[in-house]
Amino acid sequence: MTAAPPDITVSIVSYNTKDYLRACLTSLFERQSAGEASLEVIVADNGSIDGSQDMVRTEFPQVILMDPGGNVGYGRGNNAAIAHATGRYYFILNSDTEIQPGALSSMLAYMQANPKIGMVGAQLVWPDGKDQASCSTDPPLSVVFWEQTFLYKLLPNNKVTSAYQMSGMDATKPQDVDQICGAGFFVRKEAWEALGGFDPEYFMYFEDIDFCIRLRRAGWPIVFLPQARITHHLGASSQKDWRIRAKMIASHNQSRYYFYTRNEGVRQGETLKFLVVLGAALRLIAWSLISLTGKRNARDQIKMFWKVFVLSVKMRPDKGHL
Repeated sequence: MTAAPPDITVSIVSYNTKDYLRACLTSLFERQSAGEASLEVIVADNGSIDGSQDMVRTEFPQVILMDPGGNVGYGRGNNAAIAHATGRYYFILNSDTEIQPGALSSMLAYMQANPKIGMVGAQLVWPDGKDQASCSTDPPLSVVFWEQTFLYKLLPNNKVTSAYQMSGMDATKPQDVDQICGAGFFVRKEAWEALGGFDPEYFMYFEDIDFCIRLRRAGWPIVFLPQARITHHLGASSQKDWRIRAKMIASHNQSRYYFYTRNEGVRQGETLKFLVVLGAALRLIAWSLISLTGKRNARDQIKMFWKVFVLSVKMRPDKGHL
């Protein structure tokens, strides 16, 4: 007799996040033990050197641990994991998350009751319980302008970024949205397969936004489900070394340059490139002035934004990675 497929295949891409990954896996199996859903959990480890792989093998032998081929990026890592999935639904989950009670069961029940919905997203919360921005409209270039010119710092409650992050929305009931945060994508299997997963051209950043746009264009609505709550530590894989930070910022710029060119056209893409080069130049000038005060980390900031400036000038519109 063939065993029934699991309700959900959970795909987690991890890169040097051992302690966060342990907490994430613990929360998932606690939810399974509570009867919320049957799970197949796949961890694609992107070449961690912090002992993550040994921890998974030792503490979570029921997890499928796979090597996608080194540090292949977030989208490719998830694509590789989902290629082995047998679940009826797919849950793309960040390693720095913890699933709160009721989250899995509520997302599963909603998808089962609404077969035309392609994906649902949960309310992400900080460890202290405060809500994080968990859904948004498609990203307009006006938001990039505010970000790169420091206007969002001068006017933090402005209408441009508030509208983009959908602040002030009714967060008490399910509602259709343009985008949900890629930290937790609960996707219908048929929708994922119809799109072929994430665009592998993205190494990191914007693959989730691109996926949401393609999903809606293919006729699959996206729903924000606020009663499902997931703790999100945010930025677990980030690094403090200025060289690594510079590459991360430049990778973010490159990904969105490709995104805007691909989804909005060449003119929008070139406008994006101008704005991020301008933003790097403004930050380089600002930190050069700050360095005159003797601030300790100013030199590293100058080196970082010089590197970001150089890499941003060299960006190409036909690639989602550096």
